[in-house]
Amino acid sequence: MSYKDCFDQERRNFLRVVQRSGIAMGAIQASSLLAGVMMARVAEAQTGSPNKSVTVFMPGGCTPAKYFPTGTTLPTQSTPLQSHFSAGRVALLKNATMMNGGHGVMFNRFNDPNPWGKQSFDVNLGKVLSANSNAPVKWLNLGTTAVSELSRDNAGIPTITSPQAALDILFAGGGGGGGGTVAPRKSMVDFHYAAVNDLKTKLGQHEKQKLDSHFNAISEIEASIAATNPGGTCSAPPNTTVVGFDATSKLMTDIAVLALECSLSSSVSLAFGTDEHTHVLDGAMITDTTGAYRPRPSHDSHHNQGNPNYAGYYDQDVRYYMSLTAQLLDKLQAKSLLTSTIVTQVSDMGNVDAHSGQNCPMLVAGGGVRGGVIDVGGLSQVALFQTVGLALKANQGANGGLFRNWGASTISGLF
Repeated sequence: MSYKDCFDQERRNFLRVVQRSGIAMGAIQASSLLAGVMMARVAEAQTGSPNKSVTVFMPGGCTPAKYFPTGTTLPTQSTPLQSHFSAGRVALLKNATMMNGGHGVMFNRFNDPNPWGKQSFDVNLGKVLSANSNAPVKWLNLGTTAVSELSRDNAGIPTITSPQAALDILFAGGGGGGGGTVAPRKSMVDFHYAAVNDLKTKLGQHEKQKLDSHFNAISEIEASIAATNPGGTCSAPPNTTVVGFDATSKLMTDIAVLALECSLSSSVSLAFGTDEHTHVLDGAMITDTTGAYRPRPSHDSHHNQGNPNYAGYYDQDVRYYMSLTAQLLDKLQAKSLLTSTIVTQVSDMGNVDAHSGQNCPMLVAGGGVRGGVIDVGGLSQVALFQTVGLALKANQGANGGLFRNWGASTISGLF
């Protein structure tokens, strides 16, 4: 059977599942959460290639000798990834190149050096994968810091930096990512519970448990928003923010995983800061030379490698960023999503002392990945995007024509 036939069959399967469930299509259209459950009913009966994507931007580059291992033990900058690396779930790409490396070129990170009028990697995969799966939200571009050029659909798309706005987009019943909001609601749980509760008799026990689990996860995220926003109101979602880089990073990670778990989107991106490094690192592991907790601008450690007052700061910063990546992988693994999801991570530069694109710390984790260290011989993010897109079979099936062909070069041995 061709992949086009497979995807056409999946659509027919979805319609049959809805028909047999006895649930009106209007009810499914009214609740993206219920639509996700119906899609999961189809997906759980199928096995095969990974079909979900998380694209991550992690700023700051690395010191190659302190990031890439010579054996099985990761060095100081990449050590938070050790458990996933040891399990073969992570591939570290050595000698990778970020075209236009350095500061202030955010529009290149998920794209090629000439991104004007083109779709970024996360948006393009969203259009293909979410169309294949009938996911209600095409893509979800989350981040900690406002930037309008990382994700692009021909033009720059504002990054969603408000957790409440992200929930509004996910549970509004459709549309796509890109920073839009809907009329504020007191609670997403209240809205969807009313839409779904009367239909529970038509769901299986496992699906009821999954729905309750989803509702609990949404409630926990909303509680986190309330706890970090002393005003206690979400009446203006675009202005609702959690306090601090670390808290925002972790909450956005929770929302990204929730979107995949509930089958609300097949393409999510996470931007932990920007390549201009205007954000302030305030995680618990950020300390000064005396060991005291002291938040600091991310850029402080980038130009002070020879200053004893900054000794170890850059190692600490990269290690902290990698802990955010490890947390994402932990959460995907805990929800049994890692084997069906490919996580693709890029940075803005390679060796921080050079501020160039050479030796950029890129990594791939999850479904079908061959772990370890892979020397890519100078290939760029463009070859990486092509390789991952092909692994996701985004170029095939009924919507394969939507896939952006990134070029002929691919990374061998990655999958």
